[in-house]
Amino acid sequence: MFAGYAPRWVGYGRGSFYEPVPGQNLSVPLGTIPEVDSTYGYWEATEPLMNDQGVALGESSCASRTVNYPAGQEQPGQVGALLDISTLMQLMLERCATARCAVETAGQLAEEHGFFPMIGEWSVGQTADGIAAYADAGEALTVSDVHGDAWVFHVVGGAYGRQAKSVWAAQKVPAGHAAFVANNFVIRHVPEEPTEDFLFSSDLRGTAEALGFWHPSDGALDWARVFAPDTVTFRAPAWEAPIPLYASLRLWAMMRNLAPSLGLNVTLDPLDLPFSVAVDQHVDHAKIKSVFRDTYEGTEFDMSKGILAGPFGNPHRAEGGLAMGHGQIPRGISIPRTVYGIIGQSRPGNNMSIAWYAADTPQTSVYVPFYMTAGGAMAPAYGLGTNRAFSRDSAWWAFDFVMNWMQLNYRNMSLQYVFPIRDEMEADIEANRLQFEATHPTPAAMATWQVDLQDHVVRSWWELADFLVMAYNDNNFNPKTPGGSIGYPVEFANMIGFNEDVHPIWVGRVEPPQGQNANPLPSVFDRQNNQWDMSGPTAVEPQFLAERDRSGVGIGTWVGTMMACASFAFIAGRRFERASVDDKASAFIPLASS
Repeated sequence: MFAGYAPRWVGYGRGSFYEPVPGQNLSVPLGTIPEVDSTYGYWEATEPLMNDQGVALGESSCASRTVNYPAGQEQPGQVGALLDISTLMQLMLERCATARCAVETAGQLAEEHGFFPMIGEWSVGQTADGIAAYADAGEALTVSDVHGDAWVFHVVGGAYGRQAKSVWAAQKVPAGHAAFVANNFVIRHVPEEPTEDFLFSSDLRGTAEALGFWHPSDGALDWARVFAPDTVTFRAPAWEAPIPLYASLRLWAMMRNLAPSLGLNVTLDPLDLPFSVAVDQHVDHAKIKSVFRDTYEGTEFDMSKGILAGPFGNPHRAEGGLAMGHGQIPRGISIPRTVYGIIGQSRPGNNMSIAWYAADTPQTSVYVPFYMTAGGAMAPAYGLGTNRAFSRDSAWWAFDFVMNWMQLNYRNMSLQYVFPIRDEMEADIEANRLQFEATHPTPAAMATWQVDLQDHVVRSWWELADFLVMAYNDNNFNPKTPGGSIGYPVEFANMIGFNEDVHPIWVGRVEPPQGQNANPLPSVFDRQNNQWDMSGPTAVEPQFLAERDRSGVGIGTWVGTMMACASFAFIAGRRFERASVDDKASAFIPLASS
């Protein structure tokens, strides 16, 4: 998460990681809420992940038309609130053993005490009609439990003077379906009264009407249309083009992965895609790993293809910089700045639920298990590290180092070593896990087993890191023949018109290969008319970029968010890819138990 310094909260009672070190002061509470008689334990990293009852959470920040402020910091006419999303998630996992309880508890607390977006993680944007709205000021959570229930929960700020300080809605995922959230609300029409499949704020419609967002004469209340700006035309910051494909491309890819029989096409508006899809076949945690590692390989959006992938098929794009004000890159599901991937496997019977945790980017990381009944047992490397200081003691740095070293020659390094070793290690983990569980282990035995396994994974990855430094030194391939040259691939040489002329080579955009434009998309956003143009400059016309004049335009705070699918999540900032270097001061918050 992009938090400045870790941890965000400093105090006692939640584990040693949060206790103050020299130079840190204790966090000052905004207020208090009533305590409960007992609570459950849970694991958390940047945000809470899963509790010892098998309730798993995922989180994704979404644009909102309204925003609350921390209590004591609100201005006249603004709503002051006590709970940010991390606190709300902590309370859900502390107090609930079912997904339904979790969404009801979060809703009740948000109404009574108010929800506000994390400080520094939302920004002011502008709708097509010039009205202010807020990137990442709303939140979507996904919740699953051991009974097979899964819910999607949405919450936004409230209206000043209303009894409910925030409003919310939750929809149950149908049996046999998969639901996804990619930084965009997905709940649509909310019924008049709560049902078994829909829960929502008692003041939902009253708040919407008080804000001027909806009137009973409008008909059914569409949550995503009423409480969020239109993603297709919403701009944040206001001088840049909207980025609706930031959500819709990921949604399409995940739905395509799990329900290919639907034959869904990419849509500019993510709300043209369904709330959930019936999966074509059984989905297990191994399948979800592959979904989280997707960079659209084999589709027309394949991020390992084209000039931006460089000569060696690198699917990870450089983010930020001046050029991002003139265009956009495809938002992959697995991206370099991912802090961790989490798959919450809520398993019925004997409390064998597992949080599968991958430090750093899922595509180049290994998922290791954390049994919920094993208590706070973990390899020390998973509780150490900050991205402000390189450390050989940190699991995150082991995986982050390998992923960054792969930028030298991503295609060769991934196919020769990283992917085969990753897959072999995960296959061994799965085989050993099944054998281990067949022995009906005690919680103490689970703790010992997972710590040993996690230690082994981290040690092995550091050994791989050291090997790769030698193997690709000087951009050569050295394992068999030191100094053996890899050189540029013929495909890339042809792409750039490589020849005997030693001058720098300049290239222009050309039409894509035949059959690689099945989903035509607009290339230009008409800022004057606030609309996308399908008939803009053709692909072969040169585009000359210049720094946009930003004089007189206020720059909002840049945002880091998390993307969630069903009951799993990983870090993904909606606006981060357009931020400057100075905006990206960040810190990695490691795993902790509470």
